[in-house]
Amino acid sequence: MNPQQLKERLERLAPGTEVVIQDLTGTEDHYEAVIVSDSFAGKLRMQQHRMVYALVADEMASGEVHALTLKTYTPEQYQKAQG
Repeated sequence: MNPQQLKERLERLAPGTEVVIQDLTGTEDHYEAVIVSDSFAGKLRMQQHRMVYALVADEMASGEVHALTLKTYTPEQYQKAQG
């Protein structure tokens, strides 16, 4: 799964979701994703991450995506983090 495919997959989380992908090793199987979505509002970080991992469960199980580091934010949290 290349970075663009991963980005598009994670953007399916909810309308308006914004995703930035970084390939950490250049091997297209170790990624970091920054995900900003209203769908994270009121959810614990663990719940947010489960929502995201559910979108790539098959690729994680097969090893196509070996590692995926997540940074999840609501739009408000992201604005504060960029402060």
